[in-house]
Amino acid sequence: MSGDLKHFKLKFIMKKNCFLIILLLSSFGWQLSAQSFSDHVWKEEMTTTPEIPGEYAAADAVIINSETYSRGTFSGTFPYIEQLATYRTQVHVKIQKEAALEDYEQIIIQRFKGRIADYVQYKTVDVRIRKADGTVKNYNVRDLPLAKLTESDDLFESKDDLYIYELTDLEVGDELETITVIESKFLDQGRTVNLYNAYPTLRASFGISVPLKVKIDGRIYNNMPKPATRTTSTNKIFSWEMKNLKGAPEANSSGTIYQNDLEYFIYELNFDAFRQDQLSFQVKNYADQILQYSEDFLKVRVRKKKKLEEFYTQLFADGAKAFGKKPEELQAIEKVYLLNEYVAKKMQLINEELEDFEKSEGIDYFVLNGRTDGRNLVRIYRDFFERFEIPYYVAIAKSRFDGPIDLGFVSNTQIGDYFFVFKNGDGFLSINGMGGLNELPWNFYNTKCYMRDITDRNATLQEINFGDAALIDAKNNKRFVRSQVQINLKKNSITQKTSNSYSGLYARGARGRIMNGHKADTLDKTLQRSFDYNFRVYEEIKAKVSNAKVDKMETSPLANFAFKYSYDVVIDNLLKEEKGSFTVNADEFLGHSIRNVVNAEKRTLDYHIPYLGTDKEEYYLVFDEEVELENMSALLKKVENEYASYEMKITQMKPNMIRIQSIYTVKKLFIAKDQVLKLDEVNQAYKDVRDAKFVFKTKRA
Repeated sequence: MSGDLKHFKLKFIMKKNCFLIILLLSSFGWQLSAQSFSDHVWKEEMTTTPEIPGEYAAADAVIINSETYSRGTFSGTFPYIEQLATYRTQVHVKIQKEAALEDYEQIIIQRFKGRIADYVQYKTVDVRIRKADGTVKNYNVRDLPLAKLTESDDLFESKDDLYIYELTDLEVGDELETITVIESKFLDQGRTVNLYNAYPTLRASFGISVPLKVKIDGRIYNNMPKPATRTTSTNKIFSWEMKNLKGAPEANSSGTIYQNDLEYFIYELNFDAFRQDQLSFQVKNYADQILQYSEDFLKVRVRKKKKLEEFYTQLFADGAKAFGKKPEELQAIEKVYLLNEYVAKKMQLINEELEDFEKSEGIDYFVLNGRTDGRNLVRIYRDFFERFEIPYYVAIAKSRFDGPIDLGFVSNTQIGDYFFVFKNGDGFLSINGMGGLNELPWNFYNTKCYMRDITDRNATLQEINFGDAALIDAKNNKRFVRSQVQINLKKNSITQKTSNSYSGLYARGARGRIMNGHKADTLDKTLQRSFDYNFRVYEEIKAKVSNAKVDKMETSPLANFAFKYSYDVVIDNLLKEEKGSFTVNADEFLGHSIRNVVNAEKRTLDYHIPYLGTDKEEYYLVFDEEVELENMSALLKKVENEYASYEMKITQMKPNMIRIQSIYTVKKLFIAKDQVLKLDEVNQAYKDVRDAKFVFKTKRA
């Protein structure tokens, strides 16, 4: 019920007490079903466990061996490369304390179907256990008992999406070895990898094997050992290995820039051999890389030139009226603003593969039909800049949470995205995807970006940094949910009118799905699917969305990229009654995206906040009879320090009306590892409320 559907949050992602074998491929929808996977034929005995080093004796568990190996075959013609890869992961762990049982007593496997299953399938899942007396038990995973979940379990809402098997006889002192093999058609072009795990690890390795036709290169950082390499008659194999690694549960979690502290490597796969035509020049640096990108993906085709010209003539005529000018008086920035307005507010983003006939269409087809895929969108902008003689650059950026770009290693793996920069007087402005004017994703701020002029083949690489002003703009980075909730206790029915307002960097992350639904005139259906998914395991709970609309969408930084949408929803049978009291889970209302901290008490790495700002939710609950919130005093919270704050305020406005206000604020971008408990304290205050229940007591009680 929370305003922007934050209740639709995939709780299983946060679950700790299981051995989680799961691939998160949410961009391909939520269709899931049974899959067939086989047992593994163990050819070797379980490795004899070496003596555990004294420094790890107090650990809850020690990973004896953690090994990942991928092998792929490739086909097609660049840039349409197809891959069939297998990823094998094998882990051998010793359970030393009771606490570790919670992490390994369940084997959880995601079910795939529909579009996901076309790309990913489990081929093998197996487990064996060496008991303390030395006997080894080999299990058929599908014969293990399935977990019997209740509504209090974290995974209850995801139980139909997962296989959840229980290892009922796993005990302290046991050793557990698992192996999974996944077959994937997702193209692997390269990765940034560290070998750290949640628990101390005696040996960790990552290997990749590719055909000789595919070139592979890599770099090591922070004293990462060099990889072992070998070549067979058909393949090139790289293997990275480390030993005696400390446990680092936070290494791959949000808020961490592990590249600042830990050993890691980057590898890159090169598919130039799959090109139909050979490169016209050799890529030696990132200036060359950007130019090659432009030749591969930014070549413009226009089929109906006159109609495209007429479109821009009309766009400028309408825009000039809004600016109080004549079309010929429009400045370059005003022209870019007008196109950006059209793209962001009118053009629907195509997330599926284009139809065959569309692949040969010119940009005019997409502009005139108000729909485009990502590749043609950047071609539209390139054509626009050159058509109207606006000096521009193609820029690259890497997420600041992935460390800086290593200019000495030219690789697409290091490029988070390509985008445009154009001159505006003495300064520069950016255009990125469906974003507003000079609006970048938050992770591209306050980091070194690079750009070049692709119209000049002799142009060199230039550095540009968009600073941290947007990140520290706590005044304008806001999310505000306001909801009027009519609760009919007699019918157990809730009617909710909700508005969701965003500004600053909160807006960029909220718009995509909503705006695409709005442009396609399917926003009711878009939100309905979210509610249906949220309540999918509760047959008695029914929700109906109506009147969904986008109320405001600003593409200008002068308007702080303000974005607002609203909807109505009726939800039946959400409340549970017992002797005149009605209960509902607090997280059906509350939905803050907090800055979660992993391993707060034993943190070994500093914590980095994406951006500052305030996240506020306000609910006005109006009942059909007099009520009081029985557990109000337990829900009231106010925790604040120099890094963050959380406050839960509840007010009995009238005998039948209660106001709930929940406010989460972050105040600093950087938190040293020895200070993260302060952020965690604030987070815990919110979690305590979120995990509680609202208990409404009537006079009938």
